[in-house]
Amino acid sequence: FVRVVVEGPDENPEDIAAIKSFGETDEDILRAEYLEKFTDHDTAAAGDYLKLLIARKLPHFAENVEAVNFANTSEDTMGNVFGIIANKLVFGHFMSTLSDFCIELQGINTQREDLKPLVLPAFTHQQAAEPTTDGKKLAVRLRAIQYHVGKMKDPHGIFYPFSGKLGGAVGNLTCHYAAYPDIDWRKFAREFVEGLGLHYEELTDQCVSYAVEAQHFMTITNILTQIIKLTKDFVKLCACPAQFFVKEKRAGAKGSSIMPNKSNAWGMEGAIAMLKESRAKLIFLACELPGYPHEGDMERSYLFRNIADAFMPIFIALKRISREMKSYRVNRKKIDAFFHEYPGMSGSSIQTVLKSYGISGDAYRMVQSISINPDGSYANAEKFQSGLEEQLEKLELPEKQRDEIMALCDPKNLTKKTDEIASENLEMLSRYFKALKETAKKYTK
Repeated sequence: FVRVVVEGPDENPEDIAAIKSFGETDEDILRAEYLEKFTDHDTAAAGDYLKLLIARKLPHFAENVEAVNFANTSEDTMGNVFGIIANKLVFGHFMSTLSDFCIELQGINTQREDLKPLVLPAFTHQQAAEPTTDGKKLAVRLRAIQYHVGKMKDPHGIFYPFSGKLGGAVGNLTCHYAAYPDIDWRKFAREFVEGLGLHYEELTDQCVSYAVEAQHFMTITNILTQIIKLTKDFVKLCACPAQFFVKEKRAGAKGSSIMPNKSNAWGMEGAIAMLKESRAKLIFLACELPGYPHEGDMERSYLFRNIADAFMPIFIALKRISREMKSYRVNRKKIDAFFHEYPGMSGSSIQTVLKSYGISGDAYRMVQSISINPDGSYANAEKFQSGLEEQLEKLELPEKQRDEIMALCDPKNLTKKTDEIASENLEMLSRYFKALKETAKKYTK
């Protein structure tokens, strides 16, 4: 209406401002809701109410009120509203919250690694595998999140906006061209939709195809999967009997409703459930939104109206995870004890170095023989190191090579390069998420 009727040769800034302000008050919303009882159609009721407001408050436009939503179906209004809301919700609020979360995790990691690096056991198949570092574990997850965020951007690094359309009942501009065949409605529709900050789909049904929406929602589910994994892995590192991280004792706090002998990571456990819930809802939307019958029905409109329901648990969960992670401190005694109990984690490096020396025999099975006891249990540090020294004597290696091999028993000597690479990546990621935070601000204005 504003563009067709008001912004013409005789446009009046006061008229434009007045029309743009219509429908913003609580009273306006209630009156439109009351009209819906008569129209039995929410968007039609809103349109009728705007016509009444214009005719009453700007009587010189009374003859032009039918320009409101001219030739359009409700989806030409609501679909664009949904796109605008999704742009603000996803690229503004979600990306801002995600950035804060990732930045906070890096801050927690920095505090943990006051005596760098914080070396931890890595696990494969639920068994002690090789030494790794806390920073490297975090960097892997954050790099994956960075990758997925990048997939939501165009080649210029701009978020690919959610979709909008202006094409009438089935997207063919039928009524528009029937009424005014000399107007370039294709150009008008594109400029209108893109002017709202949306991706313009020229060929649509009653609604957009939801191709962009499905892609973004599935990408976000992949981001949530990375956060779920990161949180679940941390909870396992805090669990008995490992307890590599322990919750700081706070006076008066109850770690369990009945058992005073323990404290639970229930904040993170609940957050994991929330993220799984949101992930399931987003997958559902990505699958169901594009599947409307023929040119459309009410189902997909209903689904998008509840978009906040899919995102609300995410905002709560990320705050819970970061808040609870901050309450845990490093339990170095447990970490050191674990490496003492499972020294064979250096075995893969030792057997690889022995192979590089060109020793005769099977280096893998030689190290295996000293890592695993005859009864299948794992050798502790004393037994492993004495067995290794004995094997090195049999190989008659030069003293320098023997010293190099024995030095590999110290996990810190195995993770120096890993720590270096992880630190470089974390510095880059810190800049990335701070920049993402600034970008997100532009979408919430």
